[in-house]
Amino acid sequence: MRVARVLTNETCNQGCSFCSARRPAERPELVRPRSVLARIDAALAEGAREVVLTGGEPTMRRDLAALVKHARARGAERVVLETNAALVTESLARSLVDAGLSIARVHMPAFGPEADVITRDEGGFSATLAGARALVAAGIPLEIATPIVRENLELVASIPGRLRAADLPVSRLVASVPVDAPDPATLAPLEGAARALERLDQAAREAAIPLSLDPGAAIPPCSFERPARLAHLYALSPGGATRPGHARVAACSTCVVADRCPGVPSPLLSREPASRFRPLTEDRVRRKLTVISSIREQIDRELVTRDVHRTPDGHLVPSYIVRIQFQCNQACDFCFVSTHLPAPEEEDVRRAILEVGRAGGVLQISGGEPTLNGRLLAYVELAKREGAITVELQTNAVRLADAGLTRSLEEAGLDVAFVSLHGSRAEVSDVITRAPGTFEKTARGLDALAQTKIQVRLNFVFCAPNRADFPDFVRLVAARWPAAQINVSVVGGFTDLVPRTESLIPRYGDLLPAMREGLEIARAAGISVLGFESMCGIPLCLAPVDPRGFFDLAEIPAGHDGGEFVRAEACGRCELNTRCFGFRRSYAELHGTAEARAVVRGAHSSFPPPS
Repeated sequence: MRVARVLTNETCNQGCSFCSARRPAERPELVRPRSVLARIDAALAEGAREVVLTGGEPTMRRDLAALVKHARARGAERVVLETNAALVTESLARSLVDAGLSIARVHMPAFGPEADVITRDEGGFSATLAGARALVAAGIPLEIATPIVRENLELVASIPGRLRAADLPVSRLVASVPVDAPDPATLAPLEGAARALERLDQAAREAAIPLSLDPGAAIPPCSFERPARLAHLYALSPGGATRPGHARVAACSTCVVADRCPGVPSPLLSREPASRFRPLTEDRVRRKLTVISSIREQIDRELVTRDVHRTPDGHLVPSYIVRIQFQCNQACDFCFVSTHLPAPEEEDVRRAILEVGRAGGVLQISGGEPTLNGRLLAYVELAKREGAITVELQTNAVRLADAGLTRSLEEAGLDVAFVSLHGSRAEVSDVITRAPGTFEKTARGLDALAQTKIQVRLNFVFCAPNRADFPDFVRLVAARWPAAQINVSVVGGFTDLVPRTESLIPRYGDLLPAMREGLEIARAAGISVLGFESMCGIPLCLAPVDPRGFFDLAEIPAGHDGGEFVRAEACGRCELNTRCFGFRRSYAELHGTAEARAVVRGAHSSFPPPS
């Protein structure tokens, strides 16, 4: 979404020493209502879809609600207010929500009286907290904006936990690193800012509050000791390397994100040596730093996937994947979700869930890792209340080892837990997830789920690192979670986020021996194995099961694959042609389609008859 920042005024009731926007007095030509309205109109005429009203302190204006209403009436999809909230009253909050305010982004450089020292406003933090509560009470989603400067380097990491302890519902934290100020001595040095951001990110994860980085006040991603760990804070677009006020350094010439990173802010470069910056070289980091266009448009693109569930008896049931969270506590190379995105807005998630309910469909609550979202239980309850016939949670179950959360999900009405587990032991699984120690946590989460009435379905994604492990995986399931089902998936290069390499994406023929052995073990143990017919399965002609089970499967609706799949020459003679997706385009480019064979009804089959 194209975002336009519209200045409403230049005076402020607080006095942060690093602020470069505040003036001692207003300029009449800038603050006149018609001037502000003209700036809003011009921004929208140039294609802006989100208008950010900022200052100074916008709540010092008496006509603020009228500005919000005007922006919405002229076509703004979202109107955001940047404020310190110290002047917000219950009456003002109600007038803002009535005018159509979408989000209030409240300035909070620290939590508690320490903030008053930074803002030079004695008692200001108490007023800010009261104003924030008034905004929340009026129904306005709340974001907390935290600038990282010299004065708060040791304070910012405490903000997420203290927000959570204060029971203040926050949709996200937005951090910024100012690089220009009237007194440069008030700014944080690059290394100090990077370490503070790393601590803030860890604290936000622990408090389950999404964190993003203001793209207009960001340090380059190469500033961090572990850039991959902080990649989710960025949203770099291919071709977005040109931005005013930035410069290139020598390291940029060999950096893999040089085509999308604008470089180093010029004021920062004038104070910090160029040798401080180093090129990024890992493709995995490049992928995690990237969005297609803008953060908002990427969230809109990935929030909902409208699918259909094809029943064995030929029926189609609407099925929606709704991603309530993009960030994740694992980092699988084959994940095609933009896990660096902040969580979507609550109102957008609720709207998607209501659509599922009206359609009487299946809701798959997904992510990233959806258990990191504090509203998960409310979303499950909403879906069941509004008519979703089945509610499924797609999760790695790491946080479900907390039996209390698992029981709460059961009470909320969760029907199915679709749990990702990609190996029979930590030596396999933790390598794939790039999250050491999480295999055992997932196993404990499955133990907790096994004590409930929730149907457990384990998702094993075949990839090169685990291709021989499937038989041992089935043995583990049979011994520890015998009531569970197993879903078979195969890694595919669905988006640019997935490396299209043979070291990750194996040839189908190389998977079949282990797949066939695992299926024999599953049959002997009475465990159902599903998923061959899905987009993430394999061509049905190659599935090591009796093909007669697919002839009554509902046909794939025209255009449902989005052009992602291609057909082999043999597909033209196959009677499962309209029921099988074929070969994923990226697989065909890597391995070809010569493995395909035509399936003909009534032909001899060496497989046992379907049960």
